[in-house]
Amino acid sequence: MAFAVLSFCFLTVFELNLKLSPVFYVSVFCASVLGYNFVKYFGIAKFYYHSLTTKLKYIQLVSLLSAISFLYTFLMLQTLSQMLLFFLGLITFLYAIPLGIKPPKNLRSLGGVKIYVIAIVWTGASVVLPILESQSVLLLDHLLIAIQRIFVLIVLMLPFEIRDLELDEAYLSTIPQKIGITNTKLIGCALLSDSLILEFFKQQTNMESTLVLVFTITILAILLIKSTNLRSRYYTSFLVESVPVIALILTLILN
Repeated sequence: MAFAVLSFCFLTVFELNLKLSPVFYVSVFCASVLGYNFVKYFGIAKFYYHSLTTKLKYIQLVSLLSAISFLYTFLMLQTLSQMLLFFLGLITFLYAIPLGIKPPKNLRSLGGVKIYVIAIVWTGASVVLPILESQSVLLLDHLLIAIQRIFVLIVLMLPFEIRDLELDEAYLSTIPQKIGITNTKLIGCALLSDSLILEFFKQQTNMESTLVLVFTITILAILLIKSTNLRSRYYTSFLVESVPVIALILTLILN
C-alpha cells in the first residue's frame, strides 16, 4: 500500500515536472506505512497486547521505525506540507479510533463515507502534498489532476468493497450494498470515463502522462469488471493494489 501511495506521488511529480528532495519521498512512504499499520492493527494490538504474535511484534517494530523516520523527515518539510500532513494524520486517527459507544464509532464505521475518506486522504498525500512541497503556484490543472485521482482511487477501492460484500456490516452502507455489484461496476466505469474526459480540459498535457492515464483506466476497468465477491484476497491485495506501481514503471519507461 505504501508503495502504491508513493507511486501515485511520483506520477504527480512526473506529470507536473516537480522538483522534490528524497526527504519528501521518505516522509510520504513512512507516513503511509505508519498510517496503514495504525488503522489495520490498532484494535488487535490494543486488545491482545499481552499475547502479541511474532508477526504483530514485527509490525510494531516496523511501525516504530517508520514513526521515527517520519518525524525526522517531517521537520525538514515546508510549513504548508507539515500542516497538510497533520490534517491527513488527524483524519487517519479519526478513521480508526472509536469515538462512540454505538455505531458509527469512527469515520470508517460512518455509513457510506469510508471509500471517500480514503480517496481524499490518498489524493491529499499524492497530489496536493507534492504541489505544496514544491511551492508551485496553484493552477486549474492541479485541481483537475486531484479530481482525476479521486475518481481513480474510488474505482481502485470498489473491487475491495465487492469482495467484502457478504462480510461488511449493514451499517457501513458500502456502494455494492446500496446499489448492487452490477451498478457498482457501471458507476466505476463512468468515473474512469470522466477521468479521461478531464484530461482534455487541462491547459498543459504531455503524451507520456496521457498514455499512462489511459493504461491505468483500462487496467482498472478490466479488474473492476472481473471483480466478484468470490475473488481471492490476492486479486485485490496484489493485482488491484499493484496498478499504481505498474503505472509508475510504465512512466519511467516512457520517460
